[in-house]
Amino acid sequence: MASPQEQFIQQWFENFAQEEAYPVLASETVNALATIIQRSPQSVLEYVNRNFIPTGTITRSRPNDSSSGYSIAEANRHLPPETLQLVEKYVMACQRHRTPNDGRRRVNNGTYRCTYACGYRTKRAYDWRRHEETHEPQELWLCLLCSQTDDQSPFLVNRKDKFIKHVKDSHKEWDYERVLEMSKVKFNPKFDPVCPICAIITASWDDRCRHVLSHYENETMRKAKTSMNETRTAALMGSPKCPGRINTWS
Repeated sequence: MASPQEQFIQQWFENFAQEEAYPVLASETVNALATIIQRSPQSVLEYVNRNFIPTGTITRSRPNDSSSGYSIAEANRHLPPETLQLVEKYVMACQRHRTPNDGRRRVNNGTYRCTYACGYRTKRAYDWRRHEETHEPQELWLCLLCSQTDDQSPFLVNRKDKFIKHVKDSHKEWDYERVLEMSKVKFNPKFDPVCPICAIITASWDDRCRHVLSHYENETMRKAKTSMNETRTAALMGSPKCPGRINTWS
């Protein structure tokens, strides 16, 4: 990194970065700085970590982040005991390690890959994020109507679409939007801010997902560009104007 680029980052950091013991840059900030100085986001992050993070500090395990020392019970102690017990059981079941052949989905293909190493792949970004949240739920709905009538088997789920289907199937006389609103659990989820691909620190779950998706989308663009170049080269090799073309008539 050239001296003017380093000076720009230093001035930005001194004037705009929040003063805290363990500074964290959102991926949008890193990408913006990288665009301005025309360097890669990773080189910007490495420079910041090398020059502005206290010696010996490992950003991925810094104190007070939302994943370090996280406890479902402590983070959600505001919930009623019965609800907290259900939430703990549900979330811990989601967080269990899954092998690629656990039977959830036998055919996986696509650019977007599960970052929790269960083998899931998909072609749609929306499906990818929804799958990520089956490992680390970010929202929960506990059916208020079921809780009032069936203490043994209340309906708890982290997917809004499944909850809406449940209400429409089991509580047809109720307005599903009203039940959805009443049944939303005030859940404080776990969030690991470290990108599993490049180790950049992200600011929120939304930020993490956008950042990881950018890796996959850049990978797709690189593959498409390579394929385009190969096609163009093949076309040129068959063109009469190309000195190195292959003569298929000889």
